[in-house]
Amino acid sequence: MATTMATTPPPSATPMRIFETLRAYEQTAALRAAIELDIFTAIGEGAATAAEIAARCGASERGVRILCDTVVTDGLLAKTVSEKGEAHYSCAPDAAFFLDRRSPACIASVADFLCTPENITGSLTLADCVRKGGTVQPGQGTVEPDNPFWVLFARAMAPMMAMPAQFMAEQVAGTGPLKVLDIAAGHGIFGIAIARGNPRAQIHRSRLVGRP
Repeated sequence: MATTMATTPPPSATPMRIFETLRAYEQTAALRAAIELDIFTAIGEGAATAAEIAARCGASERGVRILCDTVVTDGLLAKTVSEKGEAHYSCAPDAAFFLDRRSPACIASVADFLCTPENITGSLTLADCVRKGGTVQPGQGTVEPDNPFWVLFARAMAPMMAMPAQFMAEQVAGTGPLKVLDIAAGHGIFGIAIARGNPRAQIHRSRLVGRP
C-alpha cells in the first residue's frame, strides 16, 4: 500500500548530505590535481604564496591560487592572510605527513591507482553495471586475465601498506625459521617486511588469476 508523502521535511532534515555526496567527485579532482602538481611538496619545501608555489610547480599563479583555495575548504591546506593582504598556504599535519613526497610515509602514489580512468569510468557507469549485473567495460574489465591495471596497483598502492606491513612484521617475524604464504600478494610489501625482519623466513607468494 502506498504511503502518503510528507509535505514538510522531518525535523533537522536538510539536503546537505545528498548535495555533499553528489559533489564529492570535485574534492577527488582537486586533491588529485594538487598531488599531480606536487603542491604539498612545494609548500613543504618552503613555498607559501600562490606565486611561489606556481613557480615551483610550473603552473599558473591564478590556477594555483584557485586550486589551493579549493583544497583549503577540504582541510588539507590552511590559509592565512598577511596584513598586506597576501595569502600564505601551509599543509595540514596529515597532508604534510602523507602527501609531501619527501616524507618516508608519503602515500601520494595511491592517486595514480585510485583515480585511474578505469576506476573513474567504472564509478560513472555504476547504474549500467547494476542493470547488467556486471561490468560494462570491455571483456571482464579490471579482472581480465593479465590486465596491466594490477601492475599499476602493485606499484602505486605499496606505500599505503608500508606502515601496516612493518607493524605486522614486528609482531610475527621472530628470528627463527618461518614459512609465510602471502596470498594475493600484489605488491608483496607484507612478505618483504617480514623477510627484512627475519632473514630466515621463507616467503611463498600466491596471486589471484589475472593479477600479479
